[in-house]
Amino acid sequence: MCSALAACAIACGASSSPSAPSAPGGTGTAAPSGPPTITITSAGVSPVEVSVGVGGRVAFVNNDSIPHDVAGGPEPARPDCREIDAVGFLTPGQRRETQPFPAARTCEFHDHGFHSPIFNGRIVIQ
Repeated sequence: MCSALAACAIACGASSSPSAPSAPGGTGTAAPSGPPTITITSAGVSPVEVSVGVGGRVAFVNNDSIPHDVAGGPEPARPDCREIDAVGFLTPGQRRETQPFPAARTCEFHDHGFHSPIFNGRIVIQ
């Protein structure tokens, strides 16, 4: 049985050598765990700033008891960050992602329904 498992591990690309790539904390690259997530609560957005690579997306999750309307740019919305507008109106418990960001830049966002700085933030596209 051990030899069958070893053969399968070798066929699947596994290695027992110490130089094999490893998970976080090692020298290898971990599998992606999804886009960065911004959480909305009654206390505001957290984190206020996230970074994502060109072509990446950002998820927004509404953990508040009331709806929120996520829009790109500061008030009024700037037309160069329309990818954020795909998030739009989030009911309590709802999650939605931005469109992919096609170029490196910094995009601000706000809650279109609440004109409070605690619902403002930015996404840095690198």
